[in-house]
Amino acid sequence: MKTNNVITVFEKKISNDTVKKIVIKDLILKKIFGFYPNEKTKPQRLKFNIKLELAKNLQFNDQDLQTILDYDEIINIINNILDKKINFLETLADQIIEEIFQNSKITAIELKIEKLDILKNAVSAGIEINKRKG
Repeated sequence: MKTNNVITVFEKKISNDTVKKIVIKDLILKKIFGFYPNEKTKPQRLKFNIKLELAKNLQFNDQDLQTILDYDEIINIINNILDKKINFLETLADQIIEEIFQNSKITAIELKIEKLDILKNAVSAGIEINKRKG
């Protein structure tokens, strides 16, 4: 670490390992979701940010869809779970992670879910979970 009275510079060596991540950023879905009676009748906006770490041995083939992770598959998982009328973000996050981990290509997940219209004096309220298989 180098420092002076104006800035601090942190030196960090980058590993020789390649880490491949699929990113879905700011996915906004409008769904009926929540515990309270007013949440069960009016759709609200939920924002999802997802990073999916892929298996190190995964080799991409530009001619073969089976060698990549299909974004639509992840979005369909989220929509299908939301259709179950879950009450809490914590439960929703756990179920999304559990279902996504069924895909052998994924080794770790960073998931952030936010309710965008729930608090008057804040942009959002949400949950963030980072989890590795195993």
